[in-house]
Amino acid sequence: MARKSDETRLKKIYKKVEENPGKRAGFIARLLGLNRSDVTRSLPALDDKGLLIYEDDQGGLYPLRKKKSQNS
Repeated sequence: MARKSDETRLKKIYKKVEENPGKRAGFIARLLGLNRSDVTRSLPALDDKGLLIYEDDQGGLYPLRKKKSQNS
């Protein structure tokens, strides 16, 4: 089970990616006072929590928003 501090950090990372789409992990890390490797290693955990982020060919991070179903 993830610690509360880890969950808080994951949410902060996701929020910064939402606010700064297309920026690289190092940029997001600097905004949060983290190491670039901390952000990069957090990407699989974000996916596990349903906070989906994808990385483009140049290393830019983008939030992946789920499409609403047609029944909604």
